[in-house]
Amino acid sequence: MTARITLLAGAAALALAAGCMHRHTTTYESMGDIAIDSLSATRTAILRIQNDYPTEVRVYTVLGGQRNYVAKAMPGQVRSWVLDPQLFPNSSISFETRPTDNTPPVVLGPYRVNKGETIDLVVPNNFARMRATIHRSVP
Repeated sequence: MTARITLLAGAAALALAAGCMHRHTTTYESMGDIAIDSLSATRTAILRIQNDYPTEVRVYTVLGGQRNYVAKAMPGQVRSWVLDPQLFPNSSISFETRPTDNTPPVVLGPYRVNKGETIDLVVPNNFARMRATIHRSVP
């Protein structure tokens, strides 16, 4: 009888542990969004990419003709990155997006971007209709 009770207690403990370790993925945030603290948001600019294009998209900053890789966004992904604070304020920064399906890249800008601002880059299903908006990151 004690072997049966021990077996039942062990099975119950195992089921409880498995239930606690199960990762529930339903959230109310977009996949890929990250929490950026207010201190970082005031000290630099934030790049937020919404990729509705069917392939991976890579994003570069363009400053004085120099292209620098910043980030990539997978299809259906929304991601945010904190940009290098030494770049801002900047009166002439552009963003080049390159999809991995050999579609010609698109350059948006130049823009005037200050610390404490967010660049929202939306890559729609029609790549040629890509757009960017800039707004304050913090109130």
